[in-house]
Amino acid sequence: PYHVVLLQLEHDASFRAFSNFTSQTVFVDLVVSGFAAGAPSHHRLVFKAHPLEDGRAPLSQAIRDSAHAHAIADRVFFVRGGKLAYLLNASRSAVTVNSTAAHQALWRGLPVRSFGTSVYDKPGLVSHQPLTDFFTDPQPPNPEIYSVYRRFLLETSQLPGGFYSS
Repeated sequence: PYHVVLLQLEHDASFRAFSNFTSQTVFVDLVVSGFAAGAPSHHRLVFKAHPLEDGRAPLSQAIRDSAHAHAIADRVFFVRGGKLAYLLNASRSAVTVNSTAAHQALWRGLPVRSFGTSVYDKPGLVSHQPLTDFFTDPQPPNPEIYSVYRRFLLETSQLPGGFYSS
């Protein structure tokens, strides 16, 4: 069993302006510390890099250092690429500052713990449990509330297509 951490670009406006973290390193250590204290000993923690991560922030080293400091180095992993969907399909939960990738976790009914300001940080969707409790027993989103939220987004702010498509 594993939990996914959705990393963001440290220099991105959503991370800098809409969170209280001064760096990804601070966020990484908070998550590793909470996981070490709360997750069952057979669970794993997988940090997923942002698809456009360019190495400006020393993520791999920060994750490795924090995992060693909390004596769980054999349970913590860093993934640079790959499809997020595959990771989320079997994940127990997702943790993020305020990544839009959390929408994928919510769509799957996964418990999400976020730490920044985001459009999806609504009662019944995102957990506000202390992180140790979240890793012990993560509370999933309410499916009815998620359905209303998703329908609202689709009807009021979403257009078919994508940045890289016609």
